[in-house]
Amino acid sequence: MRLSGFSPPPLTTPRDAGLAGKGLPSAQQPDVKEASANVLSLITPLTPESPPGTPGSGQSIPPLDQLFAGLITRLLSGLNDTPTSPQALPQSASPDAASDQMSFEEVVSTLGRNENLLKKPLDREGIAKLRDDPATPSDTKKALDALVNNPEMFDAIDPAKNGKTDGKISAKDIRAWQEHPAIRQYADAKAETYTHDYVPSDAKPGSPAREMSGNDAMRELYLYSESLPKKVNLQTLQNIADGSQDMGKCPPQVAAAAKYFTNNPGEWQKFTGKDDPNASVSRDRLCDLAAQNVKLSPQENKALETLQNNKDIFFKGGGIKPDKLADIANDPKNSQEVRDAANLLSQPNSMLFSMLDNGKHGAGGNFFNKANDRNIGKGDLDAFIRKGSGEVAPAPQLANAPTTPLEMSAQEDMAAGQETQPDQKKEKGGGIFKLLDILGYVATGLTILIPGVGAAGVAATAGRAAVTAGVREGLKQAAKEGIQEGAAQAVNAALTNKTGNQEINGPRVWAQG
Repeated sequence: MRLSGFSPPPLTTPRDAGLAGKGLPSAQQPDVKEASANVLSLITPLTPESPPGTPGSGQSIPPLDQLFAGLITRLLSGLNDTPTSPQALPQSASPDAASDQMSFEEVVSTLGRNENLLKKPLDREGIAKLRDDPATPSDTKKALDALVNNPEMFDAIDPAKNGKTDGKISAKDIRAWQEHPAIRQYADAKAETYTHDYVPSDAKPGSPAREMSGNDAMRELYLYSESLPKKVNLQTLQNIADGSQDMGKCPPQVAAAAKYFTNNPGEWQKFTGKDDPNASVSRDRLCDLAAQNVKLSPQENKALETLQNNKDIFFKGGGIKPDKLADIANDPKNSQEVRDAANLLSQPNSMLFSMLDNGKHGAGGNFFNKANDRNIGKGDLDAFIRKGSGEVAPAPQLANAPTTPLEMSAQEDMAAGQETQPDQKKEKGGGIFKLLDILGYVATGLTILIPGVGAAGVAATAGRAAVTAGVREGLKQAAKEGIQEGAAQAVNAALTNKTGNQEINGPRVWAQG
């Protein structure tokens, strides 16, 4: 059931509490007497302390069609007897328009999954420009198009952050709506459908939908770890599922992974090794646990075996880097198996490459060793094989052919989610190398200050300035490069997802599907 005629109630947040005199009516809740007519009255209203599906809550969720029907009732009840509403809130112009244009709650949920695109507030012209950007994912384009073509919807979102209209929409406005209990309940219900109509983010486009497994959920959290909070527990995962967690980038695949573990807390505890269901694990620890427990796809397992059996090719002249893999994949002298293995490992955000990259020293690195340096050594390969499960994932349980609008929508969302590829994992650790770089700058500066060394006649003040500039540059370089690299990666990931590594001659070898 599509909620195309949805009209949101006035947003109520702690910040709005003091805005009563500014013409912003408080959201009205359904009367308790109407409980029999409202399916959602059977469910505890969402609050930050009791989100849906919280482990141990004991709540039972009604069928999705009933839930969404009740959701409309609850949301629209907030509009009853509120003629002082600042503006008419979004309504579909006609049944045809309703089927073509995203509903309000879908717009909010979709933009919430792509908050990183709205860090800077955008006016209507900026929204249209972002919509037309070829790097913008298709689901986000559709949501932005709804804002461009529906002024009432734009006006409903505009003041959400602080109750003031400025003609612009930012991630903070979207975030305010995402925290609304009814929107959270909608997003949580959609996340549930995603677990039953799951398409992996690293599978070939057009791959059939399937039931999500714990192994699938583990893979997605690993792949998108750069978007996760630094600490993760079951409550964090619930917030991801219902859209209330600040993520920046959260495609349906990640929402499905979070929902899977909140539905199966025992699997999460087994995965993390934590007896306390409220205990957290760090993002780096989560990645290490995934590398140790993951069951590779048949394609990945074949690539790993090929790598083991052809070390003379892959490790010739040193470690394995992406550019070296491209050369191996393009060399006609190599066997097809070798070329396919190199092809798979060289693809953007390859899970297997990343896990091998950190095989020896882990995802966090240490003072003497870097993590995510994109250079696989023999020690990394041996450590990954020694620590890993050594298992291959079984054939997935395919989902039934979609028969309802909800199922069709979920599978469409999954296909669009593949366009929102993970951010490349940032290099960590290796502090000694940064220290040596800084000392190198200092040493260069000292040659100017010490009499008889270098150009002895150079003024001491110039020497001190050189040292200071060198040290500052050394300290700031990592952060500067990280920002520039991150921006480039975001564009590159969006443009190369479907075609893969542009340096490879021939079709992409996919990790799954």
